[in-house]
Amino acid sequence: MNVFKKPSDSERNFQASLYIGNLDSLVDETLLYELFIQLGPVRSLNLPKDRISRKHQGYGFVEFRGVQDADYALEILRGIRLYGRTLKMKKTDHQSNTNAPSSAGAGDDVGISIGARLFIKNLNPIVDEKYLKETFKKFGNLIETPQIVRDEEGYSKGHGFVEYDSFESSDEAIERMNGAILMNNKIGVEYAYKEGRAKHGDSVERLLAEKAKTNVKRSTGKPKKAKKTH
Repeated sequence: MNVFKKPSDSERNFQASLYIGNLDSLVDETLLYELFIQLGPVRSLNLPKDRISRKHQGYGFVEFRGVQDADYALEILRGIRLYGRTLKMKKTDHQSNTNAPSSAGAGDDVGISIGARLFIKNLNPIVDEKYLKETFKKFGNLIETPQIVRDEEGYSKGHGFVEYDSFESSDEAIERMNGAILMNNKIGVEYAYKEGRAKHGDSVERLLAEKAKTNVKRSTGKPKKAKKTH
């Protein structure tokens, strides 16, 4: 079995799996594998990728061969930093979406990245990920936990990111929240930059998103009934 190949839900042992979040963009599967293999046999390791940039989205999953190995890794690596960022780790369960840190019923962390990623600036330092989530989930489904950019000491740098599963939601969030007052600060909300100088939310990404919706509808559509012949 390829350890870097995403297993199906039927193959996974959720009790022996961990969610790993707050990953720096420099972290890759090989680095995480070398870290976790020191604590127990690793059965699978997966970092969900943005379908356009092919970069991981800041979180992933590791499955050990045994529950005790997962518990041991969770205890030993609690508070560890990679590239200056403290890893967020927790046990998964059978209700968790394998591409996100929480279940669809939570109202966020569902879907795949289409490029509806927003940059939020001038945040009050006391605004945390939970507050950002509660504020921005009103406009639609967030596909991952909002990210506050922090320094090496864990203090907010005053900006962060949220990402939706549709451009309708991200467009509404910009319209409603750009220039809004949040915790006494007037915030700015705009589409985040991709790799390079281009921003998310461009016509190419929107076209790809529409095509993806069409493909999903076709694949989930009910089969037509065969006509009776006499």
